[in-house]
Amino acid sequence: AVVSLAGLAFMAQGSAPGRGRYGKEINRAVSYVLNQARDSGYIFAAGSTSHGPMYGHGFATLFLAEVYGMWPTQEVRTKLAKAVRLIVDTQNDEGGWRYQPERKDADISVTICQVMALRAARNAGLDVGNDTIDRCTEYGKRWQNADGGFASMLRVGESAFARTAAGVVALYSAGIYEGDEITRGGGFLGTR
Repeated sequence: AVVSLAGLAFMAQGSAPGRGRYGKEINRAVSYVLNQARDSGYIFAAGSTSHGPMYGHGFATLFLAEVYGMWPTQEVRTKLAKAVRLIVDTQNDEGGWRYQPERKDADISVTICQVMALRAARNAGLDVGNDTIDRCTEYGKRWQNADGGFASMLRVGESAFARTAAGVVALYSAGIYEGDEITRGGGFLGTR
């Protein structure tokens, strides 16, 4: 996750794989992330400890999607496609994701990582089915509390600023740019 986020930061500065001030660092980050990709598509650093490795998988997939948009190599595409497939295959019945690549419960923070990764992959030209996006969008809308803020899980927890910002980003990443959920979420954020 950290390597992927650093790579994204270098790219946000204006560098690209092999180009710009941080081009070499981006290449090293790409190499590292690709080397962590399992045959199953799961991107996870061996020997690392985390109670929520799907965060890292989501950030790594997001990073590879952004890289692929700038540097469309076959190796990046192959591993990115497998990473996206793992996200799609581990979406739970309600439409979200949780800490492990399993179809069990879900929360907003892990789900937003997967939704952002799927949006970036779709933007880079990979196929992400509408049904996956529609299910996580409907699930995300149900996270919203009466005050416009978002809870961490369905009907569990008080609204919080960071969760609400993540909820609004999840909806934006899923292509929802206006509507009641966006207005109420923005209102909650504006009052803090």
